[in-house]
Amino acid sequence: MGKEIILLIFGAIIGGIIGFMSSYSIWKFQIKYDKKNIAQGFYLEISSLEKTIELYAKAFSNPGPGAGLVEILQSIYGDGLFFTWRKEMFGFNQNLSKNLFDFYNNLLTAERNRRVDKSNQFFRQANDEMKDSIKKAYILLPNLKELLKKEFS
Repeated sequence: MGKEIILLIFGAIIGGIIGFMSSYSIWKFQIKYDKKNIAQGFYLEISSLEKTIELYAKAFSNPGPGAGLVEILQSIYGDGLFFTWRKEMFGFNQNLSKNLFDFYNNLLTAERNRRVDKSNQFFRQANDEMKDSIKKAYILLPNLKELLKKEFS
């Protein structure tokens, strides 16, 4: 009778360990799967913004109409994935997390400055900051896309 109780206890302990290990491996797999999906989502969003950012950045870098004060009527960045996954983006490696944060911070700064009214006394300063932020976001694009691609490939 004593041996049977010991075997039951031993079996319960082994079963518990196996259950824990199984749950742990599924949990790790789920985290990896989620990170891949989030990286791919950011990649797709950034790719869809790339042409517009490139257009503005090049216009603001060359002499011509983009060199003076400009008014952009179209939103630069609205309700995108940054707001959905801003916490999750820090689950990536430090380099990717920093680049994502800097990229979106530049877009949000540009968007905030874009909204400054022409009649506002700070319009000129806001306009210059908007242009600088767009150019900074554009500079980050190639490396950011490469880092994201590595994360989900």
